[in-house]
Amino acid sequence: MKNYKIICYRARFDDFKKTSSSRIRSIPAEINDDFALLASVDQNGLIGFDRSKEGAAAIKSLVDNCYYIDINGKLQPPSSKKLHYMPFFLFRDKDGEFERAVSEHRRYEIDFKKYEILSRHRRVEKPTPPTLTIFLQSDDFSISQEAYNLLKNACRYVAITKISGEYGHGAFDVFSSDLNCFFDEFYSVAGESAEWIMIDNPSQLPIH
Repeated sequence: MKNYKIICYRARFDDFKKTSSSRIRSIPAEINDDFALLASVDQNGLIGFDRSKEGAAAIKSLVDNCYYIDINGKLQPPSSKKLHYMPFFLFRDKDGEFERAVSEHRRYEIDFKKYEILSRHRRVEKPTPPTLTIFLQSDDFSISQEAYNLLKNACRYVAITKISGEYGHGAFDVFSSDLNCFFDEFYSVAGESAEWIMIDNPSQLPIH
């Protein structure tokens, strides 16, 4: 029995950006990069992944496998900790590449603290922040060309929550050079209780 629906609009970036948010349009992606927007409705037509326990569980499983930016803007590792919100960003590590970028970022944080202490007493060279650090420390997590190249190469996929709320709780955009890995994983965690509806036009998405 299908307990809820997952509605998905998938397109190459050149088409996807035409009807997307300004945040997505500003991403320096290549025209053929793979983008999708996913939302959910329950059996009664209520919008949001939180409207069914199966939908909420699918989002939790997705978060469990990813690094994420929490509500305080901090990067967190994959965790089974229960979240009551969809993180702003999710990063699915690819072959340890994102883990290495995270380690480089953590080393920079330590080096910068040492620099702050030592620079009070003598002249020392200021450490250079790596690309991931620059992205994480930007005011609005804007994605530069360097950051985009890092994320695309180091992640199987990156998901960005739809903070506007128009598509309900848990709705998100997701991108990669090829989203097949994402769909394989999300199909798996969504289970047989979800009815998948692939649409050709974003105007068919459920909106509050």
